[in-house]
Amino acid sequence: MKWLEIIIKTKKEAEDSIFNLLKEIGAKGASIEERPKNLTLIKGYFTEGINTHETLFHIKEGLKLISNYLDIGMGEVEIRYLNEEDWANSWKKYYKPVEIGKVAIVPSWERYENREGKIIINIDPGMAFGTGTHETTILCILAIEEFLRPGMDVIDVGTGSGILAIIAKKLGAHRVLAIDIDETAVKIAKENAILNKVNIEVIKNNLIEGIDEKFHLILANINAEEIIKLSKDIKRIMKKGSYFIASGITKNTLKDVERALEENNLKVIDVMEKNSWFLILSRERD
Repeated sequence: MKWLEIIIKTKKEAEDSIFNLLKEIGAKGASIEERPKNLTLIKGYFTEGINTHETLFHIKEGLKLISNYLDIGMGEVEIRYLNEEDWANSWKKYYKPVEIGKVAIVPSWERYENREGKIIINIDPGMAFGTGTHETTILCILAIEEFLRPGMDVIDVGTGSGILAIIAKKLGAHRVLAIDIDETAVKIAKENAILNKVNIEVIKNNLIEGIDEKFHLILANINAEEIIKLSKDIKRIMKKGSYFIASGITKNTLKDVERALEENNLKVIDVMEKNSWFLILSRERD
């Protein structure tokens, strides 16, 4: 299978916003390569059959918007086609083990000396978003560590490579349901569950449409627009006292998400921030 690789030359301070832009317009994966002199190459990967002209248009319009509040540097855009095998091998050298709280996320091809007794999560993200190194994922992991209690039922909406669902299970969750609308993500999340020897259910689904179970902990590391949609229906799957952990929120969308949660009778308990990315913790009002 061939993939369209879109390369954006920018500066480090703009990499998070551009990373999120690629995700929002449908990239199946992305990598960030930092170069000397504050040069960053952000590579987004799209299926070969997409409308290339339309995708490039959305990227360039998004870059113009980002440049209004961040220095994007050159902002040059290049494209090339490559085989999946070539992509997989080219970016692995930039993905190394990362320690976050109680866990260590380790690429499946890397060696890791567990000197501090971390809970090891082995991940091969493939073409799915979710290497564990992005700020939104780090915030979610820290929130899971704080609010997950053994025996809880957990749902991970927009699971990507399955990292959060796997961590929840390894930290003692009882039932874990992982959802993604992308078939590639579902396949990779299932493979990562097997790799980590955990029993989680992974299904293809659009947000929580048709889900009739209830959960103690709801995870959604997606984007502000999807979180706002989710907030309108989230209480339907919340058990009494449930927490809703939502991440993937930028500074520009933070107030909109908070407002949507409040309008749907969810009380914002806490807001966490890392490098201008935000996580909102909420629960149903009493």
